[in-house]
Amino acid sequence: MKTLKRIDDAFIAFVNVMIFLSSVAMSLLVFFLIMSRYFFGSSMIGVLELATIAALWLYMFGAILSSRNNDHLTVDFVEKSIISKSMRAKYDLARSVLVLLPAIFLLFLAKDMLQWGLMRPQTTPALSIPLLVQQGPMIAATVFFVAYALRDIVRAASQVIALRDSEG
Repeated sequence: MKTLKRIDDAFIAFVNVMIFLSSVAMSLLVFFLIMSRYFFGSSMIGVLELATIAALWLYMFGAILSSRNNDHLTVDFVEKSIISKSMRAKYDLARSVLVLLPAIFLLFLAKDMLQWGLMRPQTTPALSIPLLVQQGPMIAATVFFVAYALRDIVRAASQVIALRDSEG
């Protein structure tokens, strides 16, 4: 389990670096796009495509981080009103299962998108960047959504079992 934690910590360190880099890239590209429109009266070809790709990676890395930190689905009112440890553990289990279901659905959609993209390769209009570069972050995010949802289910179920064993 400690090995998995170390791998996860290293991965999240990588995600944090990528969030920073994609934020900087997107900001600089959009700034350059605005300046080129202002000074030259037209956009530089391909800058918007690159900014969009950076934005997609930024959004999906953020979603992975949110899923990992369990910030993706919370109802503060419900969480704060549960005082019993047993009920809280059951609530966490139910929430984790509810997160897993759409995550699995998204995983199947991502698989279909990947299959379709591999059978019918397409590129962006200006720079001819393969669309898989834009689809990659969505595919990666769905894989991690499922992985972190399964992790949350295992944690919550073990907490429910531990509390049940300690009570009775």
